[in-house]
Amino acid sequence: MATSLCSALALVTLLQAPPTTDSLAALRDRAVRDSTDAQMWLLMGRTYLGLGVEAHGATHRSSEDSLWTRAVLDTAEDALARAAALAGPLGSSAVGDSARVLRVGAWATRSWQGWETGGVGAGVETWGPLPMDLRVPPVLDELGENLLRACPTGGVLLTAGDADFYAAWYMRFARGLRPDLLVVPFTAWRSDAVLRARLAADLKLGAHTSGDAWLGELVRRRPVCVSMAFERPPETRPRIRWESRPLVWVAGRGGKTAPVPPRDFVFGALRVALDANDPWAEPALAAYTRAARIMPALCEAMATFKVSSEVGTCRR
Repeated sequence: MATSLCSALALVTLLQAPPTTDSLAALRDRAVRDSTDAQMWLLMGRTYLGLGVEAHGATHRSSEDSLWTRAVLDTAEDALARAAALAGPLGSSAVGDSARVLRVGAWATRSWQGWETGGVGAGVETWGPLPMDLRVPPVLDELGENLLRACPTGGVLLTAGDADFYAAWYMRFARGLRPDLLVVPFTAWRSDAVLRARLAADLKLGAHTSGDAWLGELVRRRPVCVSMAFERPPETRPRIRWESRPLVWVAGRGGKTAPVPPRDFVFGALRVALDANDPWAEPALAAYTRAARIMPALCEAMATFKVSSEVGTCRR
């Protein structure tokens, strides 16, 4: 990626700033003055995406507002697609690649609406079809594939943040990898009562799913894997016994199948992303570093791809 570390970090800071009505008005003014500004379209798309995600938060909008939410996410998708087109091909700029990743986020958030109305069995056509040019940078391709491969058959993968969720969702639903898995961000399941109720009904978790009780019920029904993008597995009452595996913690019924050997995971795209100062390498490296600290056997595979020097545990 042809970008400096300084500009990449500055972009990450901008993307992490909370969206506001004032910032959206300022971005619209910028669009009037210069409609070819890729970063402006990126930030506008990110702001509309934030509004779409908020619609699924603790103050979930009513079903009558679903058209508003869909329109907001459509606007986010349009702005992010424009940003990606203006910024150049995949891998050529931090702005373009971040727009592509957040565009996946818009489609992932749209899928929650599909689940709420059509259930977890609803196909991609409920919110699609997905655009043929939907892409994420290779480092997130790799992260998503690694996380999906780490989960037991028929499981639910709970993700921690944007990077691991978008990566895993993209590989699962856009690339068709591991169709036996359900990928859900932990914060969405915890905060979105409407989504939680639909998932609980479809997965037959029972009526007592308030608070984090749904997680205990889920573990009794099927294997649950938690991304090591988390600092630690969720703490619940009663406690869940989590097993450490490469890249994930696992608990639940059917989760006793043999784990994928640590040597079978790949980190080649991470090496390329680190050399290119790709801002999306940082969250991937953080998850892999935590995984190596818990499962040192991963260091052998990391050494094969020349990334072990970036991981403190592997340098010891």
